[in-house]
Amino acid sequence: MAPSKNAVELMALLVDEAYGELTSRIFTILLRRGRLPIRLLSMHTLLTPRQLRHGLAVLIQQGLVYHNLEVDTGTTFYEANDDAAYGLARAGKIMDVAENRFGPAARDVVHKLFLLGHCSVSDLVTAYESKNKDHANGNAEGSSTITNDVNGQSVSPVDSIGQLHSVLIQLLDSGFVEPVVRSMFHSPEDTHSMIERQILQESFGGSTKGAKQKDELKLKIKNRMNAIRAEREWKGNAKKRPLNGEHINGINGTNKRRRLSNGSSTVSGDPLIEDDGSRLDPTLVIHINYEKCNVALRNEALVAFAKERIGEITSLIFAQGLAILEKKIPRCRINPSIDKVVDLPDGPGFTTKELTTVLSKAVNPGTGIGKASSGEVNTRALERLESRKHKSEEVKIEGDVSMGDGPDEEPTINGHTHLSDIEDDDDPFEEGDKSNPAKRRKLVTFQAESSGDRENRLELVKKHLMLLATDDAKFLRRTGNNGYGEWTCDFETLVAKMQESEVDALLLENFGISGHRLARMLRRLGKLDEKTMVDTAKLKPKDIRTKLAEMQMAGVIDIQEVPRDSNRTTNRTIFLWFFDEARAATMVTEHTYKAMSRILQRLDIERRRAHDVLALTKRSDVRDFDPEVYLDANQLNDFRAIDAKIDNLLCQIGRLDGLIGLFQEF
Repeated sequence: MAPSKNAVELMALLVDEAYGELTSRIFTILLRRGRLPIRLLSMHTLLTPRQLRHGLAVLIQQGLVYHNLEVDTGTTFYEANDDAAYGLARAGKIMDVAENRFGPAARDVVHKLFLLGHCSVSDLVTAYESKNKDHANGNAEGSSTITNDVNGQSVSPVDSIGQLHSVLIQLLDSGFVEPVVRSMFHSPEDTHSMIERQILQESFGGSTKGAKQKDELKLKIKNRMNAIRAEREWKGNAKKRPLNGEHINGINGTNKRRRLSNGSSTVSGDPLIEDDGSRLDPTLVIHINYEKCNVALRNEALVAFAKERIGEITSLIFAQGLAILEKKIPRCRINPSIDKVVDLPDGPGFTTKELTTVLSKAVNPGTGIGKASSGEVNTRALERLESRKHKSEEVKIEGDVSMGDGPDEEPTINGHTHLSDIEDDDDPFEEGDKSNPAKRRKLVTFQAESSGDRENRLELVKKHLMLLATDDAKFLRRTGNNGYGEWTCDFETLVAKMQESEVDALLLENFGISGHRLARMLRRLGKLDEKTMVDTAKLKPKDIRTKLAEMQMAGVIDIQEVPRDSNRTTNRTIFLWFFDEARAATMVTEHTYKAMSRILQRLDIERRRAHDVLALTKRSDVRDFDPEVYLDANQLNDFRAIDAKIDNLLCQIGRLDGLIGLFQEF
């Protein structure tokens, strides 16, 4: 489906922000007019062939443009890749996820891949060797460096080529980075058409006859597409360093990072990836895998949603379950022509035991369920109860019923001790009138073992999983039949629930409580007439008419006319109001695209206003120093003001990107 006008404007601004006006002009024409040869592209862009070659080279290097050579005509057609273009808007989020999982070195490598596009491992090694040489000469760039705690100088997070290989291997294993194959340069439609022509010539003599051959053709195309998709998967074919201590690239291997006493390596408190001796093929070409990055971003959004609805501990357990599923999910959205689509599919799952095994010890599953607020608990009374409980544990229990050694001790039954003569003041949860003497004494029963000691970690994790499964959002679904069960996540259902929650929040903000109530009622009950809405919503007819007209003008709801006869008169027509969720989602997406475009335009205007100060900070002779050193008071104030504005605008783009991801990508 072709992108909308607002989406085209946003993507053109993103390309302009990242790579300049020349590439933006070419990319915009390809977005608006579709596949074009270079002759028509030159006519529409009013650029010379030399300028077109330079611009297309940059766009192809960054994966923003597909190209396909038609053998019959010998003409190369170019087509815009809108998914990769929008990926520029969430580059910062992708780098943050890489840093949170693998440390600052991974963030630096991902940042370098965003700048270089697809590149070979040898080119990436050369770029880091050149940068490290510049650092050694004191010409470090502050954009991709961290501060060394020892001497205060700027150093690169990737301080050795061996560590670079280790970082790349982890990124390849996680799927954030993937190998580049030739089919990636062709659009999905061109790839499908090329495979279809090849199979028709090889197996059917140029054309199919009958429904049986057509079904066989679809199956062969699907198998060939799966084989092409499998070529993109990382096979883990990294080589170990030779035993003589020499690297594959000839660099001595004695430059490994020294481990600390606890076996970890850190710089400024951040974890760093060790050099394990593995080396990648220097000719391997890699690039950022946006599809897998979207899976990681979707998991973060789902965890935040679970934390908001249930609690922090349950969300941490849910996050670990999603991390297990993430290894088995290569992309958010499936391709119906390749992937098998069935009703209620049981996708990849995990068991309770598997989740408990990999769950961090820092997460205590014994908390987060049935926790009482501290304001309602008498802690001193709890301490008295706890002391009496410890005394009861000293009583020996034999069989189902056992008596204590002393004649005055209470019997214990099934490990429970019955203690009397405890006043109401000792009960921290006692409510009501305490003036009645009959209520001054109470029989209290408590267990000899604490609940945390009695129930193991596996049972506690299972309770959290059951809590996720029984929530209205249906975070998880049980699929196994054993005692602890297997769990899977229906992402489409869960994302739809998140979309509904976001639309409800927007309706409540824009149309108030009454508009929010009417929209939810129409969503649940379907099409309703005005009389039914008055009886159901418990609102005045005048207020309902006013609010319905307001929401109809905004495009949120609409009305359908159902005539009772062929005359179609007003008094013989039923007017039914309805809420269209698909239209509401489309409106949210389009408004978000427009808002992001306006923010990027505002960002360009603010930079032009502060051009003098920003140009001074970008000079090669001063950019390595703190701006406070070479800027006077007025310039420093202007620099701080524009820096704060840029940060606020970019932060707002990141927040709006969350809506686009929710309604378009996830």
